Amino acid sequence: MQAEGLILAGGGSTRMGGLHKGSLLYRKKTFIQILEDELKKEATHVSISYGAKRREYAGECSVIMDYYPGCGPIGGIHAGLRECRGEFLLTAACDMPLLKIELYRYLYDTLLGKEKIGISYDGAVPIVDGRIHPLSAIYRRRAGSRMEEQILAGNYRLTDALKCMNILYADVTEQKVYVQMLRNINTLKEYERLIKYE
Repeated sequence: MQAEGLILAGGGSTRMGGLHKGSLLYRKKTFIQILEDELKKEATHVSISYGAKRREYAGECSVIMDYYPGCGPIGGIHAGLRECRGEFLLTAACDMPLLKIELYRYLYDTLLGKEKIGISYDGAVPIVDGRIHPLSAIYRRRAGSRMEEQILAGNYRLTDALKCMNILYADVTEQKVYVQMLRNINTLKEYERLIKYE
């Protein structure tokens, strides 16, 4: 897999009471460290996007700052794609500590399967129960150009950018192992439930 990894950690964590989600601990590692370890199983390099505000929880990742601050997740993914040297970028939201590299391998294999029959996609995004998860997905480097066009037009909705690209949507609703991986930890209550049985 000719890919690099990007951990998206630029959110304000307001629903977490001000605690930065990437710095939360699970099984003696921060969420960022967990994701870094997983992405490194395939990615040649892993970076972290903090948006416009650098934080200290980078681990061994290099830090990428947004080219267009204040745009939300689309700004972080755009910056990651602009810096990416591989063909693909594996993106991971920092509030998903249960993510495993197997999800990205599944998305990648699905992409390659389509390419064998002549269909080329700009990325692969998982879907659970009709909800897309564009922050934990795979994007081709070329997708960054479309995202930049939309940012410059003043539209910061990542889902709108995806509508203008050829994206493979992979419905994993029936594959419970992947559904569990895509579980967000957004609030202190969700975090308490996560660590209760670790």
